[in-house]
Amino acid sequence: MSSSPLNTLRPRMLVLINLDSAVERRQAMARQLGACSLAYERVGVDLRCVRPTEVDAAIERRFPALRFDRTALSNAEIGCWLSHLTAWQTLLERPDETACAVIEDDLQLMPHFAAAIDALAGQTAFDLVYLGTSSRNVSQRRRTQIGGLQVHAPVGVILNTWGYVVTRAYAARFFSAGRRHIRHPIDHYLGGRGKRTRPHIGVLQPAAVREDPILGAASQIGPYTRRIDRSRLFEKLRRRLMASSVSALYYALYRYL
Repeated sequence: MSSSPLNTLRPRMLVLINLDSAVERRQAMARQLGACSLAYERVGVDLRCVRPTEVDAAIERRFPALRFDRTALSNAEIGCWLSHLTAWQTLLERPDETACAVIEDDLQLMPHFAAAIDALAGQTAFDLVYLGTSSRNVSQRRRTQIGGLQVHAPVGVILNTWGYVVTRAYAARFFSAGRRHIRHPIDHYLGGRGKRTRPHIGVLQPAAVREDPILGAASQIGPYTRRIDRSRLFEKLRRRLMASSVSALYYALYRYL
């Protein structure tokens, strides 16, 4: 992990997922975090162009209890997993921290971002609270108030990891669960497709982060995986559908759930 200059006004643990090669993304996020006077650390495990034997060695060295299904996950997706898990591992190494905010590097931070991660750092109602999501299947009736914030229950699976606050208790439970075989990308796993160690999740509304329309459109995983849902064409169609009136009508139903 590398660190930004620390600011003692905000001691909450904040980790930016950012690969060494993603300089433009790093600079964009550094400007926003600096404007918020937020200290942060950076982690990025890049396995995109690494040989399979080296990937296996990295997994064994860092997280020997985990096995990743190569028929379902690409090196890029495994690297993404290891980046997030490294942040959780660091959280557990710091006894004074109760939670960790983890954000990806293609985001725009909303004005209440700093206040949101501060408020969510001490909550225990959820294992993980999303700071924002492109998934719109979120109940508008089932919600929990935390420090003046509204955290809503998802209806089904949430499918991204733009940013979230994860509790120390969940990180400890995940790592203590023993040997596991993982076949889902981390965004799908955390969003509801994990098995015995999937977290109890909530979604912050209004969101504290949103995807940068330019940086977010250039996937760092898509070119390195065979998954159809990571392809440029699929993503383009998904974005077009999400912006359509049909989508707006469909998701309007969630206000009653």
